[in-house]
Order: sequence, then structure tokens, then C-alpha cells
Amino acid sequence: MTLSRRIANRLGRLRAHAWRTRHHVSADPIVVIGGSPRSGTTLLRTIIDAHPGLCCGPESSILLPGAPPVETLARGYAIEADALRAMVRESPSQAAFIEAFARSYRARVGKARWAEKTPLNVWHVDWIWEHFPEARFLHAIRDGRDVVCSMRRHPDRIWRDGQRVDVLRQESLRRTVGRWVTSTGKGLRHRGDPRYREIRYEELVARPREVLADLFAWLGEPFDPTSVSAWEDPSAAVRHGEEWDAKGAIETSSVGRWRRDLTGEEIAILRRHATPRLVELGYVAGPDW
Repeated sequence: MTLSRRIANRLGRLRAHAWRTRHHVSADPIVVIGGSPRSGTTLLRTIIDAHPGLCCGPESSILLPGAPPVETLARGYAIEADALRAMVRESPSQAAFIEAFARSYRARVGKARWAEKTPLNVWHVDWIWEHFPEARFLHAIRDGRDVVCSMRRHPDRIWRDGQRVDVLRQESLRRTVGRWVTSTGKGLRHRGDPRYREIRYEELVARPREVLADLFAWLGEPFDPTSVSAWEDPSAAVRHGEEWDAKGAIETSSVGRWRRDLTGEEIAILRRHATPRLVELGYVAGPDW
């Protein structure tokens, strides 16, 4: 990389940082979903978007540091890229841009409240609450042993030459375990804040109606039967997750998949690196699981 390119990149990062940290406080009661990848964040997004009062579009990364991913937003939300660039230019801060984007999207889909799902949101809860103090944060949590089984075999979906393609991520089991431990820890430190709530994947797929009725009550939203159409009607949503069966219903067969997917050597790695967090979350009672 040339010196001029390095300088330009550095200046770009400085501008993005200044834009992100500039003061702006929004009263919007947004809903933010985050957690370790493969912990049920997409399942939550699909169900919340089915609610008549909530809209939750595709993963956008809009709450993360850095310049807004204009092309990704344009493709995922069917908004003209030039219109998004103008919105960025006219917004004095990142929080102001997010507020404007959410307002525009709410108006377009005719819903009153905006939600956003990106797993890495769990790393930035402090920033979110600094600029959106009325936000509610949903931390999706899943047994780390099942997470690593899913994460190491689930492809990333990326855009290449105008097409969305699957690219398998090659990561060691130890690195994957580390990602789960770190991501869950980022969320757990907010326990005790009334704006924070944990949603257990295992409970959601086993008792969806009960879990969602409680969740929507916490959000101050009515529990509407259309919210459950995401698993009762196969045509209600595009499904790529392992929690959907062939008929479009939520199933529990992936709970405990580590017992059949992991070798003895792999389980030993998990015992060494994940046991404290598994104990903390109540998935195991001690080191001899």
C-alpha cells in the first residue's frame, strides 16, 4: 500500500470516529438484537419483523463503527444508494443518520418502531445507550457447544459481482470457542440494566409462544397472533437457519447437537476453554460435564 493510500485510510478512520462520537441523543425506543453469531439472532429478527408494530430488516451493521455500508443498505432495504449517500451527508453524526434512516424505513413499511439485528451489536451496547437511551437490547444466548457446531459449518453470505454467494469460514475450533466466550461476555456485563434482556435460544425454540408473549410485554408491545406466523406459515419468511424444518415450523432438533457432532478431542477443547462461561450461563453444573 502506498503512503498516500495509508494517509487517506487514516484520515477516513479519523473522520468516521469523529462522526460516530459527535453528540446526538435520540428519544427513539429502538430495539437492538445482538449476541454471538449462530445464537438465534436471525430467528429473533424474523419473528420481530412479523410483528405488526415492529420492523426489523436485514442485518445492516449500521450501529457499528465505521462509515455506513451504503451499498449493503441499498441492496437489503431497496433504497437508492444516492438517497442514502445524501442522508449521510446531511446527518451531522452517525446517531443522527441512524435516526433518519430508521424514520425513513418505518415510514416506508408502515410500522411504528424500528429494530436492528447485527450480532456484533453486543460489542457496542454502551455506545447505543449513550445515543439511544430508550433503546432495548436483546442478547441472544445459546449453548456454546451447539454454537461452535453451527458456526464452523455455516457459510457467510456475501455479495460478489452483484450476486449473493455462500463462503465457508475456515476457523479452528479453539478460535470459534473464543469468539463465543468473548461475545457472550460483552453482553453479560449489562445484566441488571432494565433495558437489557437475555433470550435463550433453547427456550425460544421449545416454548416460542410463552417466550415471545413475555418478550413483547417487556417491550411494551401487544402480543399479536401474526407474530407467530414466522414458524406456522412456510411462506412467511425466507429461512436459512437450522431451526426451521421442511414445513417452515420451528423445531428443537439442533439443541444438543454437539453430542453427535463433536469428537472426544473437540469436547476436550471445549472443556478447557468454555467451561467457566458454560457454568456461568447454567448450561453445565461443573467441570465434569
